[in-house]
Amino acid sequence: MIVQRGERGSVTLFMAIVAPALFIGVTGLVFDAGNILTAKREALNVAQQAARAGAQGLVTEDVREGTGGAQLLDPDRAAARAQEYLAAVGRIGAVSVSGQVVTVTVTVQRRAQILPFGTRSISATSQARNVRGVVEAET
Repeated sequence: MIVQRGERGSVTLFMAIVAPALFIGVTGLVFDAGNILTAKREALNVAQQAARAGAQGLVTEDVREGTGGAQLLDPDRAAARAQEYLAAVGRIGAVSVSGQVVTVTVTVQRRAQILPFGTRSISATSQARNVRGVVEAET
């Protein structure tokens, strides 16, 4: 093996420059990707809880009569309950009520901490409906 004098130590210099940059890049990717996954889970949790809160917005007269019949959602009350929950946890979301189903979409903003990716919007949607008890299995 023949080594020329002018190239001695060039690999060491290359590794001294590339290794820290590679380490920072991989660390940033892991950390920022973890933040995005955490934001997605947070948005989904809030959307699920708001949808459940909205699904409890029943027509008051049906509940008071206590006849054992169907308890229908009051669309205005259901949307208001879901929005109240979102306000209580400090989030903003879109709420819609269709029939007996409450749908909530929550968007969370997250900024990359290490890598220069800027701010990302992460959304999650969940649905809930009021169920009075198990009568038969769903299909």
